[in-house]
Amino acid sequence: MEQELKTIYEAQKIDIEIAENERKVLLSPKKIEEMDKEIKETRDKVEKEKQIIDELEKERRKKEKELDVEKEKIKKYESRLYEVKTNKEYQALLKEIEGAKQTNDTTEEEIIIIMEKVEEWKKDYDSSLAHLKKREKEVETEKNKLEKEMSSIDKTIMKLKQEKDNLLSIIDENLRATYNMLIEKRNGIAVVNVKNGLCLGCFMNIPPQLFIEVTRNKQLIKCPSCNRIFYFIEEV
Repeated sequence: MEQELKTIYEAQKIDIEIAENERKVLLSPKKIEEMDKEIKETRDKVEKEKQIIDELEKERRKKEKELDVEKEKIKKYESRLYEVKTNKEYQALLKEIEGAKQTNDTTEEEIIIIMEKVEEWKKDYDSSLAHLKKREKEVETEKNKLEKEMSSIDKTIMKLKQEKDNLLSIIDENLRATYNMLIEKRNGIAVVNVKNGLCLGCFMNIPPQLFIEVTRNKQLIKCPSCNRIFYFIEEV
């Protein structure tokens, strides 16, 4: 029995390693999904900044056209100054010219403000775009690495499962079934050690006489509390 207990204990080590590798496999797609989400959010940010710049440039061009129209008005008004025959008409044209010039001053100030905003947004856009390109390369490298790791882990899991099956194939069928059932129901821990009369699976005390029997490893003994299989190992 001692050899069989040792065998399932060794099998459990392999099962723990398999579980750790399977967790890695499960985590990898989540990591890839998070990286894809990050890239999408960064792209959306870059696109939004580009749209703002385009809208500002559109507004600037609109203001420049308005400015050109007003300048043409001023030229027309100024050319008519020499054609008017009354002082009243002359003063009216001067008023129109002054109003157009004031409008132009305001429009020019608005254009300058827009251009300053464009410059600010372009700096943000260039910075975001550079960051995006850098992260795209980094993420691509990380994803390739993860995919290779997953492929390698899959092979490792297959190898470990074969090793476990080989180990368990030499033990009693009932013991193997009990072991597999406990692995499933006890969070991957079916075989536990005992120390100072304490089960190291559920940390409950066991009767003194039972502890003595457990230390001999001569028979299949389960913890009265958690039902795990005891296998005593003398700690160095």
